[in-house]
Amino acid sequence: MTAATITELLTDVHDPTVEEVILEASNGETYVSKKFGKVRHAMATFLEDMEAHSIPISCVVSGRTVTIHSDSITDKAIALRLRGLK
Repeated sequence: MTAATITELLTDVHDPTVEEVILEASNGETYVSKKFGKVRHAMATFLEDMEAHSIPISCVVSGRTVTIHSDSITDKAIALRLRGLK
């Protein structure tokens, strides 16, 4: 799998169980957590207008790797919020 491009790693998150990152991602690209040894939960949100269409986005978590899935997206800005354990 190809790694998503990290646009911004948000370091002002004061909750030790949360990691937040802004990505440029395409369908099937991955992000490997910089903070956690094991990701428990991932939530992704588009950060740009998707032409008023309802395009679903989902995440598959495996260990510390999150794979982003959304049909027909290419290089879209995505906010990714993770919860995990060290």
